[in-house]
Amino acid sequence: MDWSPLKHLVETHRNWILLSHAKPDGDAIGSLLGLAAAIRSTGAMATPILEGGLPSRYRFMDPNGWLVLRDNVSQDLWTNADALAVVDTGTWNQLGHWAEKVRAFPRFKMVIDHHFTQDAIASVNFITTDPEANCRLIYEAGRSLGFVPDALAAQALYIGLATDTGWFRHGNTKPESFGLAFELVNLGANPTLIYREIYERSSLGKLRLSGRLLSRVSPHLNGQVVGSEILFGDWADIGAIPEDAEDLIDLVRVLEGTRVGFVLVERNPGETRGSLRGRDGFDVAALAQTFGGGGHKAAAGFSFHGSAQEAKGLLLERLRERLAPNT
Repeated sequence: MDWSPLKHLVETHRNWILLSHAKPDGDAIGSLLGLAAAIRSTGAMATPILEGGLPSRYRFMDPNGWLVLRDNVSQDLWTNADALAVVDTGTWNQLGHWAEKVRAFPRFKMVIDHHFTQDAIASVNFITTDPEANCRLIYEAGRSLGFVPDALAAQALYIGLATDTGWFRHGNTKPESFGLAFELVNLGANPTLIYREIYERSSLGKLRLSGRLLSRVSPHLNGQVVGSEILFGDWADIGAIPEDAEDLIDLVRVLEGTRVGFVLVERNPGETRGSLRGRDGFDVAALAQTFGGGGHKAAAGFSFHGSAQEAKGLLLERLRERLAPNT
């Protein structure tokens, strides 16, 4: 990636808004905080904004309160900014509430992203699908500005790197990521603390939600597909909240012999979120695109206007077409 234009862009734009995708994960939050730290190190202003709330498991990432929640964003912030950067997504539908604001933003816009699925959002794009985590790109962007991450920035970048590689277990994890992890730990990232905060502080609601999901697991299409769903009524019945559904796909995708795993979550009546995982070269990003979503070849997602059962029927129909020789 040629980062040489970035230094001039930051030198000539001194008040940045930073945005990422709705329902932020560790890579999105790490990208926002890492880029904010890099831009601020030059003396410019950078305000990272979340489309919704900050998931409880990631609150420890922002002890200084840099992240601005949607309800706290003033019109003056948009008026005074002379530049906008979108990180860890390049599609309008992933920007959620902010999509129209970004469309209407009259000044400089850029995207830093590692996903295959892209829309024409900005005039300057730093996009490549080579890195497994967007935080690898943010680290490179920061170094091009002469920024050496402090302990907090190193921790944020490590979280993005670790979570998007499944703690370095995913098949697309590259040697460069192990090298970057080593460097970030030397700069102050604490893997033991990070893992405990993210994965070892589950709520009772999340544990019960996991059980409900597993009770509905079913194989499909001669065992090539496995899936499950969370229904809207489960939230009140179990005492869970939507953020408890994060990472539940990892409980389903492990069934032996399957090529595709899916989890469908009814966040509200008539609003379903789908998570997809692929094996053995099956491209779930292409499948997600048929629903207006996207992602990576082995991990993708989409939103669906309808119930989980309606989404499931359509999803299995499209999977049957793609897996036809073996179904």
